[in-house]
Amino acid sequence: MMDAVKIWGKTLRAAMRLNVVKVSRAEFLEKELGHYCAPATIEKIISGEEKTYNLIPIETLDHVAAGCINYQTTVACSIAAVAGVSGGLGLALAIPADLAQFYGNILALSQKLMYIYGWPDIRDKKGEIDDATLQVLTLFVGVAMGCKEAGKAINAILAKLSDQLIRNIPEKLVTHSAFYSVVRQVASWIGIKISKESLAKGIGKAVPLIGAPIN
Repeated sequence: MMDAVKIWGKTLRAAMRLNVVKVSRAEFLEKELGHYCAPATIEKIISGEEKTYNLIPIETLDHVAAGCINYQTTVACSIAAVAGVSGGLGLALAIPADLAQFYGNILALSQKLMYIYGWPDIRDKKGEIDDATLQVLTLFVGVAMGCKEAGKAINAILAKLSDQLIRNIPEKLVTHSAFYSVVRQVASWIGIKISKESLAKGIGKAVPLIGAPIN
């Protein structure tokens, strides 16, 4: 019988193949922040020369984030409503398209919030996301779904990350047994949520602002 960690891993891989999860940092920032600042300012943000929160009022960033949250949660709730099914191990093992799309929207929202609040591009030059970054995204999904341990882990990463690209998170951090243990715990928590609760209940709680400025 598949355990909760494997259930989440299978769901994550299915969700990552969806187009909705492929968020282009440059295109997203140009579209969402272009209404509030000059092209030259956007260029500085995209290039990494300046952080969004250094050039744009935090109230404006919060407004943009709220719009993203409203949009993605509306889509996710619509998917859940149309699916109209409860969880269960059989559902989790099958990983239906609805479930992948549901979590795909949360993954998309996670990336958007990260970029709004100053995170660098999490994808490599080929547009791919490596395994280490997937672990971090697992934590963000955990935060979005209300897992306290995931929030603590993200704060720890922020304290160590500074201005480094997230895809270059120090190997010691990613492979450290304590970090991996937390990721596994969060993955298990999400997997249990998938297998024991309906899709609608999963998004029932408000998705918090999981993006946080990098000091």
